[in-house]
Amino acid sequence: MVRARFAWLAVPAIAITAITGGCGSGKEELSAAELRQKADAICRQEQARFDQIQAHAPANASIAADQTRELIDVSQAASSDLTDLEPPESLADAYDRYLDARDRALDQMKGGQEAAENRDSAGYAAAQTAVAKDAPERRRLAAALGMRVCAANPRSG
Repeated sequence: MVRARFAWLAVPAIAITAITGGCGSGKEELSAAELRQKADAICRQEQARFDQIQAHAPANASIAADQTRELIDVSQAASSDLTDLEPPESLADAYDRYLDARDRALDQMKGGQEAAENRDSAGYAAAQTAVAKDAPERRRLAAALGMRVCAANPRSG
């Protein structure tokens, strides 16, 4: 019975995204073109990894929790890589907004993981729905920066 409750949740999980924001000092500032290229490469890797993880729908709550944990790990790694990029001053605020939106998605994913661990299918579905609901904003923010892969990625951007 748990299998049936969690199997349908794989579809909303496709919209998961992930993650953290902010740029530090001491990094070499990238041009707008370099930022787009490097960010899109990170999003491309993240998307490929998400596709591997989500190749099979979770059969039960335990597997859903494990799968969500893997997605969170991938998103955190991508977020770290994105945070390491130093945008040009003219794009810094917009880039920070994009990273903040990804951070909110990561928090929602963590809520979904906790719900799955607690066998709370309603909580898991609510977390997945929240991630999916905010995906258009993440895509809009990525598109405004010219990051095509991140903007097209329903999971990370």
